[in-house]
Amino acid sequence: MESTAPDTRTSLLQAALVCFADHGFDGTSMRMIADKAGRPLSLLSHYFGNKEGLYVEVFSLLLEKSRQRRNDLIPEGGYTPRDAKEAVRLLREQIHSLYFEVAMDSSHQDSIRELGSRLWLREIRSPRPSLSPLLLHHMAPMTETIKKCIRTLRPDLGEAEVVFLGISILGQVVGHGLMFGLNQVVWGRAEMPGNPFQASEWLVDLCLHGLTGAPPPA
Repeated sequence: MESTAPDTRTSLLQAALVCFADHGFDGTSMRMIADKAGRPLSLLSHYFGNKEGLYVEVFSLLLEKSRQRRNDLIPEGGYTPRDAKEAVRLLREQIHSLYFEVAMDSSHQDSIRELGSRLWLREIRSPRPSLSPLLLHHMAPMTETIKKCIRTLRPDLGEAEVVFLGISILGQVVGHGLMFGLNQVVWGRAEMPGNPFQASEWLVDLCLHGLTGAPPPA
């Protein structure tokens, strides 16, 4: 999984990622991870305390890799658009960034992204409580930016409606990545439109038509 020999802590994290992705949290034991890494079981307790702590650290690794791939590091409170034009620009940037992160052909992913995608599928419906602070810290800047853009474009909406639309936008984009295999079965193996940039632009148009009420192009 790494081009150079990993240190002990990293090798344990990598082994844990493989085991958790294959067997889930409940189906994975600390002994299984130690055997996979070829390291003494005692080292897991030394570095991570228990299985729950190790699980959180695996997700920290995945989220750190995600941050490294993203060009735009959003400030903690998200971006605040000055007007509707800037709201459209910021929303477009968030959709593009997220699409490039999750909606790529799995054959082009590195091993960590592939394993991470499988592990996210196990957590996406009902994340473990121990992951909540980590996920909030990682996702809040993006979700806050999207909410502020929606409020700017649709000041008539209440908070619940803004949140629902924000969830819908993220769901459309993330669904392309998480449902890659199913989509190929259901829709066929047609090529994606043009390139990833064009595909994400289609998603931008879909979201903006829904937000602004503009009619679809003829």
